[in-house]
Amino acid sequence: MAFWDGLLNWLGYGHDEDTPAGNQLKELEWSSPPPHTGKAKLVSLPTARQAMRLVIARPQSFDQAAALAENLKNYRPLIVNVEALPFDEARRIIDFLSGATYALGGRVRRVTSGIFLFTSSNVDLSGDLEEQVTGGINWLEAAGRK
Repeated sequence: MAFWDGLLNWLGYGHDEDTPAGNQLKELEWSSPPPHTGKAKLVSLPTARQAMRLVIARPQSFDQAAALAENLKNYRPLIVNVEALPFDEARRIIDFLSGATYALGGRVRRVTSGIFLFTSSNVDLSGDLEEQVTGGINWLEAAGRK
């Protein structure tokens, strides 16, 4: 039994038979940080040196929309220019990428009448890009959303 009593006293769960000064000394020893062993845990933090990749695309058909959505899944902002496409084809691409962006928690911004910026949830945009656009096709009206 003496072994267990000694172990419990050493852990601080023993009887209160010790002197108060002795208990305070043990508490101070336990509350101090452990000595430096020379080995440290390394934690990588994102820095400005890790550049974000921006993808600029001018799709030729709707078949390329899925490949463009893969960039959003990989947290890469995407600028899509659909000005040269027929209206129906451009609308399908914008609708598809808008749905993918929404599913990933991102945002869609119109830069000009036929250029759109799709961002994933890791990108924070500021400014009023939509209000600066003048002329061209109003895609929101054409889609029946406004």
